[in-house]
Amino acid sequence: FFFFSTMSTSISSSNKRSASDAGLPEGDNNSPCCWVCLEEGSDKAGKPLVRDCSCRGSSGFAHISCIIEHAESEGRRIAREDVDTNAGLFAKAFEFCPNCKQQYQNDVIYKLTKAAVDFTDREYKDVTCGYLLSQTLSNRLTVIDPKNKAEDRAEGEESCTKIISIIEDMKRNESLAQLWNEMYIYSEAKAYGAVACFYMHVDTEESLVKAKLYFTKARDIFREKGDEIPMLMAEKKIASIESKMRGEETMCVDTHQKIYAYLQRTIGESDPQTIGAGVDVAEALCLSFRAIEGERLLTKLCELARRVHGIEHDCTKITMSYLKRMKERVVITQDDGKPFIALRYENDGDVCIVKDPTVDDETESKISASSILAFLGTPVVCEGLQQLTHLNGKIGDVRKVDLEEGTCQVHFEEADLEHAEIKFNNLRIVFNLPPVGA
Repeated sequence: FFFFSTMSTSISSSNKRSASDAGLPEGDNNSPCCWVCLEEGSDKAGKPLVRDCSCRGSSGFAHISCIIEHAESEGRRIAREDVDTNAGLFAKAFEFCPNCKQQYQNDVIYKLTKAAVDFTDREYKDVTCGYLLSQTLSNRLTVIDPKNKAEDRAEGEESCTKIISIIEDMKRNESLAQLWNEMYIYSEAKAYGAVACFYMHVDTEESLVKAKLYFTKARDIFREKGDEIPMLMAEKKIASIESKMRGEETMCVDTHQKIYAYLQRTIGESDPQTIGAGVDVAEALCLSFRAIEGERLLTKLCELARRVHGIEHDCTKITMSYLKRMKERVVITQDDGKPFIALRYENDGDVCIVKDPTVDDETESKISASSILAFLGTPVVCEGLQQLTHLNGKIGDVRKVDLEEGTCQVHFEEADLEHAEIKFNNLRIVFNLPPVGA
């Protein structure tokens, strides 16, 4: 069910990081070596050392060929011991760095998932091992880019057909049928989820119909087995597809929060998939005009991603980009409703420095602070209130705007404060949230 995560690992396969990219030039005393073969520099085919995980310093570098050889060896060992129980470990051998224990990304994961499919197809052809090939094909679908690359789309279409065929062959096999509902039915649901995600990423009207079909199949299996969170993940995707087909946008905060909490419990708060689910929560909060909650959550996620995965990891970059966007304070002019990005106040708050979001350059303009309105969800602070004096200095976000009355409905961050209608001239934008409790 982790295929339902929305922070995709699918990045252009041209992205890759070598030793020189990490600021560790080859050929000197500080040069890293391959953790598999212990050799410095390129391999026999001239391919450089690469690293695209969460390792830092000089650790974690290896030749792609060496990683594949090591993963194949691990795959055979796992298959010999108990492949039925350790099927997840079989695929993990190709996808996770054994040093930092985190998933590879970009060009590295792109090549390793292809190697995993080739290896499984070559050495585990029997129908009783079909779920291994189904799993490696499913994992492969999560890293290709079918919307922008014709070859990836063609590969994905072929893989989807093969996955469904494998599932049907397994269900017809007498030796597997007895264990289907206890063991292999989850492989079926996971396969449907992967196929659905692929068609969702293709993003055409026809592919969205197929995506909805396979998410529905996965959801029905999870519902039958009583697995609430995977069922909610599938339902979230179905609702997203239906909204997209209607030209709408939907975000259910409660569903995202349940999924995020579940992933925190099961795979840990620092796993990139969990952080991605947290980003989904923050985005849903922002779209519900609960920007303060969303920004605080994203700040926490950025700090966690930087500490665990490093500044160059895609998980960190994506989370930081969301935080940067969420910290933008959108305002509109009262006379013509033109939107601007507010940057700061000057002249004791009488002037607001803004920039035009429709222009790429960083040109700044000055606007009278009394002529602008905070957009919905914008963090504000109350000041100069004569009657509701207990709200002066209190921070909240704008939920409604009444132009006739000249007021904003503000919901305050402090839980024991009731929301209130505040006049425009008694509100100031909060550009940087203070620490909690400050």
